[in-house]
Amino acid sequence: MTLLLLLVHGLAAAVLWGAVTHQALAVSWPARGRENGWWGALRSVHPERYALAVVVLFCFTLALGALLYPPFRVDVRAGYLDAQAPWGTGLFELKEHAAAIGLALLPLYWSAWRDPAVAGARRGVTLALAAIVWFNFLVGHVVNNLRGL
Repeated sequence: MTLLLLLVHGLAAAVLWGAVTHQALAVSWPARGRENGWWGALRSVHPERYALAVVVLFCFTLALGALLYPPFRVDVRAGYLDAQAPWGTGLFELKEHAAAIGLALLPLYWSAWRDPAVAGARRGVTLALAAIVWFNFLVGHVVNNLRGL
């Protein structure tokens, strides 16, 4: 069951990573007119359509991570990481803190994408959330690869 949850957690993280990256690129470099090629197609999306998906995926991925934390704490961290790779433990601790900061940032993120009056905050809050998701995605893979499934 833990392996299945870990795989679903990884898939949800990958979808979240793609959605927030796509949105961050579209809000940072919006398309000007009609552009050809994949870069133009990437930039010409409507980034506001990603907001709900990012919020739901972030919460879902975080909830799966919380379900996976007790087995990780007992089996992997105590049995392997603390003794063999203490830097992996520290990296995972940073990942936990970044996820908590991202969760605290979600109401501001949602508000920035729902209220046109605060449209100026969209870019900053989206880039901050994207940086958190990228960091957590990469750290999750590194820590998972230290011990394996």
